[in-house]
Amino acid sequence: MTENNQENSQENTQLLAKVSKQARLSPIWIVPIVALLIGLWLIYDNYTKAGKQITLSLTNAEGIEAGKTKIKVHSVDIGLVEQVTLSEDLTHIEVLARITPKAQPMLVKDTQLWVVKPRIGLEGISGLNTVISGSYIQLQPGKSQEETDQFTVLDQPPISLNGAQGVHVNLIGKVGNSLRVGDPVSYQGLRVGRVVSATFDPKQRQMQHELFVEHPYDVLVTDNTRFWTTVGIDVKLDSEGFKANIPTVESLIAGGVSFGHVDDRPMGKPVRSEATFELFANEEAARQQTYDQYLEYVLLVDDTVRGLSKGAPVEFRGLRVGTVMNVPWKFNSPERKKDFRYAIPVLIHLEPGRLADNDKADLEEWKTRIAQMLQRGLHATLKSGNLITGSVFVDLNMDGHGPKAYKRERFEGLPVMPTTSTNLAQIEQKLSDLLDKLNGLKVEPVLSGLDKNLQQSEKTMQEIRALSQQVNQLLSQPDLQQMPANINQTMQDLRTTLKGLSPESPAYQELTTTLQRLDKALRDIQPLARTLNEQPNAILFDRKPANDPVPMAPAAP
Repeated sequence: MTENNQENSQENTQLLAKVSKQARLSPIWIVPIVALLIGLWLIYDNYTKAGKQITLSLTNAEGIEAGKTKIKVHSVDIGLVEQVTLSEDLTHIEVLARITPKAQPMLVKDTQLWVVKPRIGLEGISGLNTVISGSYIQLQPGKSQEETDQFTVLDQPPISLNGAQGVHVNLIGKVGNSLRVGDPVSYQGLRVGRVVSATFDPKQRQMQHELFVEHPYDVLVTDNTRFWTTVGIDVKLDSEGFKANIPTVESLIAGGVSFGHVDDRPMGKPVRSEATFELFANEEAARQQTYDQYLEYVLLVDDTVRGLSKGAPVEFRGLRVGTVMNVPWKFNSPERKKDFRYAIPVLIHLEPGRLADNDKADLEEWKTRIAQMLQRGLHATLKSGNLITGSVFVDLNMDGHGPKAYKRERFEGLPVMPTTSTNLAQIEQKLSDLLDKLNGLKVEPVLSGLDKNLQQSEKTMQEIRALSQQVNQLLSQPDLQQMPANINQTMQDLRTTLKGLSPESPAYQELTTTLQRLDKALRDIQPLARTLNEQPNAILFDRKPANDPVPMAPAAP
């Protein structure tokens, strides 16, 4: 009975278990599922907020600390340095940094990064705010469409930032004209740009520089622009006088490069970016290069060329028309030894562009004109330009000798321009001629005559000496010495006498009265004198009575 009851109860239990089986998830699983979802969300959120990891390459890790050094754009944090390690080849520092998702579009090929820290440069002191906050990495977004996660951090802030308006210019110059990155670019003393890069080409043995001229000054760079090195105070003392060029204080300290245009040339057309120009040593060399059209002539100088150097001016009646190019030029030429003996050849360039009204000169026309001037007596002379330095220049002038004075000669294929002696050589020649004439004079007769004249002069001097002695003896006599006293007494007596004849003296009044009486007597005698004149016998006889007057008859009608 008991066994049957147990079996029945088991069957009932199985039936009840089958009937009470649940089809839904138990509530106990809700907690782990929610925890799993939260974990996945946290992982996703952390991944999306962490941003992209980039690799930076630096030359040194000064001021860079993992977990502290930030990456900024316009003072806004966009990333953080996570790890600082040394590269496997031990040549540089590798930094792992993470950028926020919003800044990931900035991670392109031409993006620039540099470390901001306290610096002392040409423009003053910068980065002082990092003394307290610490150094950070500045990011300048680029414009490229190519994404990357590998960047090289610059040692210095970039000269021209991406997006800055302006023009890039390439300069090619000699090694002596090298510039440094950051040197100023000036136009008439105003800083308008910077030197971006400077490299040396060992094959061409040239310095290659890249300049950046900022907007709005980029329009000043044209196809007629000339660039030259600014080397502090440029003082020049030559045949053209004293010149001093003092640049800006910044250029005076750091040098740099300047550019400009020739005064009498047009401005020209603006150039595109990456245009190439030549870098000259100074402003004078840059302006000289403007006259690229020239005629070559050779001077065969028989006198000394001391003081004549390359670059000396060639002038025509005070106007510069050319430049001395070489002193001497092809000195060992066989033509000089055979035909011109010891003359020193000098190569000159006549530059018609200095006198031409337009930008270009007609060389053929000028060649014909100069040939005609040579036929009419054009010649060259070395003249002193500066007495202090002793520098000389070439002066062209006309001597008026006419066509027969010029001989068509050539030296090493170039026409020879006639030369005349310098002023000093002419003076020396005149002195030599004068000495020759003096040597040709017959000096002995002249000296004999001079001897006779000297003897006669000596006798005359002796006579004059004797006469002087006689005069001294005469003057030393007592009577002659008393003569001034006698003359003084005589003058006193004469003064007394003249005083007695003054109008107030009695003698003068008595003489006046006598003269008045005499005048009255003469007036009384005048009738008697008139009568005697008319009738001399009137003293003895009476005067004849005068005839009665007869009236005149009236005039006939």
